[in-house]
Amino acid sequence: MSMFDNLLEDDDSQKIKAKPFHQVQDKPEKEILHWLNEISSALMRVNTQRHHRLKSNLAAYRGITYRQPHSRSTYRQTERIPTNRTERFKVNHLYDMTETKVSQMTRIKPAVSILPANQEYSDKNAARATKMLLDHIWYSNNIDGALIETHRGKKIFGEHYFSIEWDKDKGDLHPDAGKTVIDDNGDILKVEENFKVGEVCYRHILPWRILLQMQDRFEQSEYCFEVKLEHVDTLKKEYPKQEKDIKPNKNLMEFDIVTLENTRLEETVVVFYFHHKDTRFTPQGKFIKFTKDVILENTENLYSHGDFPFERITDLDVPDVLHGISSYEVVKPIQNMHDNISTLLAKNLYLMGHAKWVMPKGACKIESLGNDNTIVQYQGPVPPQIMQTNPNPPEAYGFRDRLLDEMNQIYGVHGVSRGQPPQGVTAGIALQFLNEQEAERASSEVAKANDFIVRVARKTLSVAGDYYDPSDGRLLRVLGSDNRYLIRHFDSANLDKSYDIRIENGNPLAETKAGKMSRIIELIQYKSDALSPERVVELLDLGDADKAVTLMTEAVRSAESENEDLLSDAAIVADPDEFEDHIVHWRVHAKRMQRRDFKEEVPPELRARLKEHVALHEFLMAEKAQENTLFQAKLAQLDLFPLYYKSGMIPQSAQQQEAVVQGQANKGEQVTGSIPAPLAAPLPGEPKQGE
Repeated sequence: MSMFDNLLEDDDSQKIKAKPFHQVQDKPEKEILHWLNEISSALMRVNTQRHHRLKSNLAAYRGITYRQPHSRSTYRQTERIPTNRTERFKVNHLYDMTETKVSQMTRIKPAVSILPANQEYSDKNAARATKMLLDHIWYSNNIDGALIETHRGKKIFGEHYFSIEWDKDKGDLHPDAGKTVIDDNGDILKVEENFKVGEVCYRHILPWRILLQMQDRFEQSEYCFEVKLEHVDTLKKEYPKQEKDIKPNKNLMEFDIVTLENTRLEETVVVFYFHHKDTRFTPQGKFIKFTKDVILENTENLYSHGDFPFERITDLDVPDVLHGISSYEVVKPIQNMHDNISTLLAKNLYLMGHAKWVMPKGACKIESLGNDNTIVQYQGPVPPQIMQTNPNPPEAYGFRDRLLDEMNQIYGVHGVSRGQPPQGVTAGIALQFLNEQEAERASSEVAKANDFIVRVARKTLSVAGDYYDPSDGRLLRVLGSDNRYLIRHFDSANLDKSYDIRIENGNPLAETKAGKMSRIIELIQYKSDALSPERVVELLDLGDADKAVTLMTEAVRSAESENEDLLSDAAIVADPDEFEDHIVHWRVHAKRMQRRDFKEEVPPELRARLKEHVALHEFLMAEKAQENTLFQAKLAQLDLFPLYYKSGMIPQSAQQQEAVVQGQANKGEQVTGSIPAPLAAPLPGEPKQGE
């Protein structure tokens, strides 16, 4: 028996008869505890068979035979094989198909856009800062790895619960750690040495740990229970006032997910976490932590979003069915038939795979043959002979392969997913087409995954807004586009604003490097100037490969970062310097100015900052053009140059310079090697001549 079975006294009733929570929420603590124990026991009783099915799916994923326990029996793989039976032979295609599907889904990166609720420029900056915060939280919690486990659990169990919660013991040390401070009452307090600022964290919850209110749909469930196991001494230390009422559960058996067996636990308490949403009759929600003997905590909802502290993603949804259904329930019968055929084939090979000596009994000395298992003896006047049989007909293997094809078809896994394209298909466009067709087949699952990512992002920001404090001095390490750490100061007040969170549009290029390279080459062949060299490097996502990151690439990233900081009133940007690639910087800055919001929404003082920065670039460009004719020829190709620095210089192209030099040579004039262009305007910010 598992811990759920230990806590049940009556397994006959399948109906839950109890008052709604709002009728007991204001009652004495004893009545509330009675209601909680009654409902949690009833929910465990109703979900017993479903929990066994979930554990059976887990065993199938691992290729282990599952046996539903009765009373104290355990479910495990048989260790001793009977001598008169052939071991069941399994080819675990469920595992392979599950991992292929997980890989297919995790190609969807958790990228969202955070849009402000209005068009005020300050709110737009706050939205950008909030996006940086979300990226930082997701990076710190390894969101890519978390999504792998999420999609795997979804396929195995039919649903997966992903908790978004606050952990006060994580994060950096608080600036006041170890110091003496004065609280709101004027009392002097000593802050602990290891006092942390806390952090948003994620946690995976096994589906049999969550007990939902019985409703037709998940959205209709107003409350749920999460079941945890804690050591009795740890719980007493955490709640010293209720120490006398905290008692361990007797004869407690827990399902071990590693061994798939029930193990006995000592000095352990079953702790329930009751979560109630914000509803009409329970407007602030409710959180109650309790054991069967005592209520440990009784407060309002832990988070301001008023919902459950987790998000759920499902595999298959059936109308008016509360819980998600796993694809295993559709595919397992075919997998079992495949295993049965495989076992019969293997048994026949063991039996008929060797040649058989057929002889009358006593016709020869058996020991001289070396193996009495290959001898068939009989009585009769027939001379000895050796017989070789055909152990298995090819139709049996054909039927076995057909079963595998049907499994793949139902599960939605095809050869392209495994890197096995159809025979004769080698072109990149054809492979991309097949990949898109397979993605189209999984479009509903992709839409569900995108919605899950958006919901996780919303709750992440909500939890951060509840607990982040401006006094924390919180600094974010934001992973930039060049995979280098950037430090940005973050004001937690930005989280109080209202945002719209949407999935970012995906890159139209293929996900693989080979596919990206093929598509980029095709684009360049069609239009040679469609992509700049630095843009090609960026699209190929070569990361920190320094040999592939060109000077232009670094200049583009630097200029884009300057645009962001120049249009933020909190950042300071250094003036342009002589060593910078001014043409690349100028192009990036000029492109930012072409956007409509620059002239209509950006405050005048911030527009002036960017204009002055561009004018400084143009001053250095004009000076360099007087000394370098090649650089001047490049300036001649900039249609808008100059925007602000009016030096009177007109850049000349290479052809114009060549014509001037040729004209001077025809007149017999001395050629100096450069075309001087006087500067008629001073450096921005300096007084003009005569002033």
